[in-house]
Amino acid sequence: MARGGDTSEKGLGPLEAEVMELVWATRSPVSVRELLERLNKGRHRPLAYTTVMTVMSRLAEKDALKRRRDGRGYVYEATADDSAGLAVRGVLRDHGDAALAHFVEEARSDPKALERLRRLLAEES
Repeated sequence: MARGGDTSEKGLGPLEAEVMELVWATRSPVSVRELLERLNKGRHRPLAYTTVMTVMSRLAEKDALKRRRDGRGYVYEATADDSAGLAVRGVLRDHGDAALAHFVEEARSDPKALERLRRLLAEES
């Protein structure tokens, strides 16, 4: 899990984490069918299409994936670049301004972190 880190600690189950790792590795919108094929490569007992569809729908409900219509189905893509991004989004969603204030205070005590924060904010402007 090089890209996402330990996603199990971020509130994702094992299959959800496996799906997210493949979505991150794909780096482009992916259909349930495409992801199913990748998930089932080398698997002793293949997963059912409906299982993967349900997992991806739940990840969309958790805001880990976003989906858009593509013909009769959907394509999915990650809403964050990695599991750290998902974790930060969750903290901000659950704790709002208090979490943001804490991040800023932590950055103020670390000159390198403060510079990274300034650089990131400047990129967004």
